[in-house]
Order: sequence, then structure tokens, then C-alpha cells
Amino acid sequence: MEIPTEAIELQEKELQANHTKDGSIKGFAPQDMADMRRMGKDQEFRRNFKVISISSFSVITMMGWVFIPINAPTLIEVGGTGTSIVVFIANFVGFLTVVLSLAEMSSIAPTAGGQYHWTSEFAPPSIQKFTSYMSGWLSSLSWLVGVASAMFLAGNLIPSLISLTQPNFVPTPWQGYLFVVAICATSFLINGFLAKHLPLLEGFVLCFTILAFCSIIIVLLTLSPKLSGSEVFQTFTPASELKTSGTLSLISAQTLLFYSFLGSDSTAHMAEETDHAATVIPKAMVTSYTVVSVLNFVTLIVVCFCWVDPKAYENSKTGYAFLGLFMTATGSARGATALTSIMIILIILSVTNFMASTSRQVFAFARDNGLPFPRWVSKVNARTLTPINALIVVFVFVILICLIGLGSVVAFNAIVSLQVMALAGTYEVSLMSLSWRRVFGRPLPSSPWSLGRLGLPMNLAAVLYGLYLLTFAATPGFYPVNVQNFNWAPVSRVLFRRLYEADMY
Repeated sequence: MEIPTEAIELQEKELQANHTKDGSIKGFAPQDMADMRRMGKDQEFRRNFKVISISSFSVITMMGWVFIPINAPTLIEVGGTGTSIVVFIANFVGFLTVVLSLAEMSSIAPTAGGQYHWTSEFAPPSIQKFTSYMSGWLSSLSWLVGVASAMFLAGNLIPSLISLTQPNFVPTPWQGYLFVVAICATSFLINGFLAKHLPLLEGFVLCFTILAFCSIIIVLLTLSPKLSGSEVFQTFTPASELKTSGTLSLISAQTLLFYSFLGSDSTAHMAEETDHAATVIPKAMVTSYTVVSVLNFVTLIVVCFCWVDPKAYENSKTGYAFLGLFMTATGSARGATALTSIMIILIILSVTNFMASTSRQVFAFARDNGLPFPRWVSKVNARTLTPINALIVVFVFVILICLIGLGSVVAFNAIVSLQVMALAGTYEVSLMSLSWRRVFGRPLPSSPWSLGRLGLPMNLAAVLYGLYLLTFAATPGFYPVNVQNFNWAPVSRVLFRRLYEADMY
């Protein structure tokens, strides 16, 4: 069938109208289009994130300072205040090398695929397919269980908070699960149908986050009884009656503080929706990591100073010791409820962004045929320009995996414990691939954000820290070890590897 000449001329006019002289699509930066062409990807999203909005997105996604009061009971009781502070500083420096290396890779290849795509570009050809495929599955699972664990926490905090002001109310697992479903549905609707407004919303949410941080810190500093400086900075032994060695205290502090640094790569998965991504994404990663680390450190110091009566906090009927800390500081259940409500809102806002990054990771991996039903999962809605089907995958995963918590919280924790180890594994594989490429491979593609001569030393330092991170991520964070507090991440990792090998071979 011959196409009419008029139709051909109309198509040519449309193409000319939508493209600039350099061949890029109007509305998108030439550098962005050049990067997409080099990586062999189509531009399917609108690029509406700028440097401030994507930096805000990353700060809100990480939100580590909110989880420090929640982890404080075990962190201080087993690790000690002095140990916790020293370990935090050491990990900040170590993880900074990882963030800088990830930022450089995000500038070379600004794609939603993140670590698995970088591995496919930089790994030795003989193991490229295997390592990138493994990295893609680990990254997808890590982000998925990260969303599930945060929503599970927020959902179960709400009934506990109700019991604080209503003594006759007894929280049950199914009530927490209903809140999880409500939170997940809300996040899905925001990400699915308000995506084009996310950059604007991020600015307002960041302002709320800073105000909330200042409010909680000021309340604790002014109203709570406090320890002396020597008691805080010179205590390197457990605060509880549990007698552990300095090594065990160090391990406990390491394991629990890792969560404060996770999520730095969230902006990388939003690269295809960011204007001038090769320049903006690395800047946003480094800036947000610095800001979040400062907030985390201030919160840790304040909580350590205010952790005066651990036994009273631990005996809180809600099951959360930090609620006892808030009650002591404010002197009332209503005051503690107000502070905790702010924290729950922040967790929900954080996990909404977390779901956005997770859906882009799932979308990108499916686009490269890494997941089952790749064409359906990687489909982008033509009206909203969002990966609706990938969001559905995330929604269904969270709803199903949190059902396990109804029967056994231990079983649920065993699954979500995979998050740190899996994500650290993807960091390590991509970092080792980049280091190999720098030493033995072809020259790296040019990028607007580069570590220059510091690249190889920084990459090697990041690889060493990654091995250190993986070692501690596989150890228990609680002593003595039992079924309830055992670190199931290595077991989950081995099971995943067996399933992966069965699928491959």
C-alpha cells in the first residue's frame, strides 16, 4: 500500500516542528537527548525536575533522622552513646566515597536503571550479562522491601499511637495492616496521577520537613532531662545490663546506623525525569547526602543526651521506647502524640517518594527484559506519562508482603532484612565494575561531573568500604541472638541466589 504524498509531508512537518536544529526534541536539553541516544533508550517521561526539586526529593526520600529515635533503644542500649557517635562519623566518611562514586556514574549514564545499568556498561564483557542481571534483581528487591518495611512501620505506629491516648484501646495486627493498605493506596494515587506536580510538592514538603525537624529537636533540648557531656561522649559500653565486648557494641551500632545512609541513589532512578540530568543528578546526590547526614548527626546527638532513663522508656505500653522519651520530654501523652504524629507524616511523605524511585527501578529493569511480563510492566501511561503498571507491581508487592506480618512479624522482618545487604551488594558490584573499567577497560565516556584524578582512589576506597558494609550487614544487630532478633539477610540472600540460579539454568 502506497502512503499518500500529503501524509508524508505532514509527518515531516511534525518532526521538524518538534525537533531543534541539533536534532534534539523540543523541551528537552540536547545533552539529555544525547545521553538517551547513547544508552539506546527512548525518552518516555516529561523532564520536570530541576536541581532544587530533585535535591528536595532526595532529602525527603532518605529522611534518616526520623528513624534514629526509633532505632535509638537498641542502638544506645547495646552499642553505647559514645560508640554510636564515633561509628556514625566513621560511616559518614566511608559512605561519602560511595556517594561520590555513584554520583560520577550517574553523570556518565543518567538512567532510571541505576546500578544494574552502570554494571552493564563498566563490567568486564565476560561477566557483564550475569552481573548486571543479578544487580538488577537485587536492586529491585531491595527497593521493593524498603517500601514495604517503611509502610509497615508507619501503619503499625498509628494503632500504637492511638493506645497512648486511649488506654482501653488494644492494637491488633490487622488494624496496622489496614493502615498499611491506606498508606500504600495514597502513595500510589499521588505517584500515579499527581506525578507532574511532584516537583512543586517537593518544595513544600521540604519546608515542612525542616520545620518538623526543628520542632522535635527544640522540644527535646528544652524540655527533656539530659545527661552530661562526659556521660554521652565517653560512654563506649552498653547502657543496659547486657555485658558485651567493645567489638559486639561496634557491630550493633554499625548494623543499626546503616539505615541512616540508605537511599542516596534515589535521585539516580529519577534521572529520566530530570532536566540536564548528567549535571543535576550528581549535584543533588552529594548535596542531599550532606544535608541528610547533618540532620541525622544532630538528631543522634540530641537523642543520646536525652536518653536518661532507658528502663522507663522501654516499659512504654506502646512497645516503642521513643514514645516513652517523648512522654518524658513533654510530660503528657498528648505532647508525645503530637511529636509522633509529625514523625508518622514524615515517614509517609518519605515512603511516597520511595515508591516513586522504586517504580522507576522496576520500570527500567522490565524495559531491559529483566522482569517477567516486561512489555506490560514497562508500559508508560500516555496521559499521565508515568509508569502506572510498575506502580501497580509495587502496590501489589507491598500489600502481599505485609500480609506476612499478620501471621509472624519475625517472618516479615526476615524478608525485609534483605534490603541493606541487597542494596549494598548492588553498590559494590557497580563500584567494582567502574574500578575495573578505569584500570583495564576503555576510557570512560565524557561527563559534565567527574572525579577527575581522584576517581580511581575514590572508587577503590568505596569498594573497600562496600566490603566492610557487606560484612557488617550480614551480622546480627542484637545480643544475645535469638529467633526474633537474628539477622536473616544472609539466609534470604542465599535463598534468592538459589532461585536466581534455577531461573537462569
